[in-house]
Amino acid sequence: MSDEIDTDMIEEALIVIDQACVEFKKTVFMRATREMDWQARHKADDVIVCFDAVKYSGHRRTKDLMLVELDQLCQKLDQMIGWSCVNRPFDTAAYEHIFGIAQLAQGAVYSALGIYKPAPQLFPCIGLKT
Repeated sequence: MSDEIDTDMIEEALIVIDQACVEFKKTVFMRATREMDWQARHKADDVIVCFDAVKYSGHRRTKDLMLVELDQLCQKLDQMIGWSCVNRPFDTAAYEHIFGIAQLAQGAVYSALGIYKPAPQLFPCIGLKT
């Protein structure tokens, strides 16, 4: 792990996380509230709590906690994709979109901290020839 921390990249990742949270609230959370699907709203609340934990740890400059919270957010979103496929298939695309954003932000934070972590979602963009 490098001693140099790219604070600008971390700030940008936090902005992306915040925008993803706003988008999540506008789509999944609001739809569940409007349809009075309390189970879906409760699940969305759990995801919003994870977003808040990431933002809090990022603003407190606790890099180890931020990495843990980002990992938990990604795990929660991955769980919600599976749950949504069964219970609310029309929300699955929104969960997958937010999950992709969270993974990219997580990769940016790892990069800003100088930690190597492969980002498989970027592999198709590389255009490797076999």
